[in-house]
Amino acid sequence: MKPPQGPGADPTVRRARLTRPDEASAAYLLSVLEGPDAGLALTLDGSSPTRALLGTSPVCTVRLTDAEVSRRHAALAVTIDHVQIVDLGSTNGTTVNGVTIKEASLYGGEVIRVGRSVVSLQRGEERVANLGKATSFGRVIGESMAMRRLYPVLETIAGLERPVLLEGETGTGKELVAEELHRASKRADAPFVVLESSALPTDQLVNQLFGTAEEPGLLDKAKGGVLFIDEIGDLPRHAQKKLRDLIASGTDVRLIAATRHDLDRDVTAGRFDEELFFELASGRVELPPLRDRQGDVAVLAKHFWKELAQNELPIDLLPRFEQYPWPGNVRELRSVVIQRQTFGELSKTYLSDKAREQGLDFMSAVIQDDLPFPTARDRVVTEFERRYVERVLARHGGNVTAAARASGVAHRYFQLVRARVR
Repeated sequence: MKPPQGPGADPTVRRARLTRPDEASAAYLLSVLEGPDAGLALTLDGSSPTRALLGTSPVCTVRLTDAEVSRRHAALAVTIDHVQIVDLGSTNGTTVNGVTIKEASLYGGEVIRVGRSVVSLQRGEERVANLGKATSFGRVIGESMAMRRLYPVLETIAGLERPVLLEGETGTGKELVAEELHRASKRADAPFVVLESSALPTDQLVNQLFGTAEEPGLLDKAKGGVLFIDEIGDLPRHAQKKLRDLIASGTDVRLIAATRHDLDRDVTAGRFDEELFFELASGRVELPPLRDRQGDVAVLAKHFWKELAQNELPIDLLPRFEQYPWPGNVRELRSVVIQRQTFGELSKTYLSDKAREQGLDFMSAVIQDDLPFPTARDRVVTEFERRYVERVLARHGGNVTAAARASGVAHRYFQLVRARVR
């Protein structure tokens, strides 16, 4: 299989990926045939704002009581023509028609086994999802079905006072969504305070959150407004318990928390307070990765370009972006668009070509340009990364996994570097 291309590559164009998808999809009847919850049935269709989780957790759409089923056992996503099921690293595994799966496409008529429970999936009639006409929620934009079915949920949550849990991969825009929930709420004129949990040592983290004898904490500064905690799972257990008790006491702070991790798994492992998780679960929102937002790469690329320039987005960019998996999600796309807008078409080769024409090495050419030190250093580092990635990929026949292993870095990090320099 050909390895994923970087955003600067020239893959074959598949225009369907860049167009707005149809809003119609089939409905599916999910019925529990065997197990403690036999008789339970519900319908899945394209109007659901997030994947339907199957498991024993309170956040699950299909909530079972089977002790052999994991808290988040599997996820089911309704697409235009099928249901995609993914095993979420469950303890006892997931089988479809007797075959153990990690991920599979279902079209109706299948039998799913999880733990001691047997579930059937039957295809129903096609429905048109009533998604409304909104293509944004404040500064959160996107015209894909995945985003348009999320906007009504965000509107509803913005008007409530309950805590919110934003889940999603790095770069999916969790902090931006939190800001827009605040701006659309009754607390819009009150403070929006941010705690970056992953950026601080434990003692500093606790002091920042709750304060000390000498200085008030972020909870005090957020009174009447919103406290946004990024990576809430990084809070130590005693801080989680104290935060939970403060929420239960009715403190005048709305909590919006974010995580890229599966907090259900952390609850099972004893790393996260279960009662705090219950407080957050009623306001859970899962933000989709960019690879699942069909048509939004084009929408977002044009939006980011217009933020920086008056002219139109270069026509060559969108086909290059189409098949790239965007591991860094929206954040990575924005970075790539800014790089192209800043340095132009020749940004990745111009300096090295110029040096070759002048008989100079690349570093000498950069130095002779009399650039500020940070700019010069960034150009040298970027060129080094580009040449290194090209060479190691060439040595391994374009195999990204083998190239990452030979480079001594994680596969995802290698992909990010490769995306940055192509």
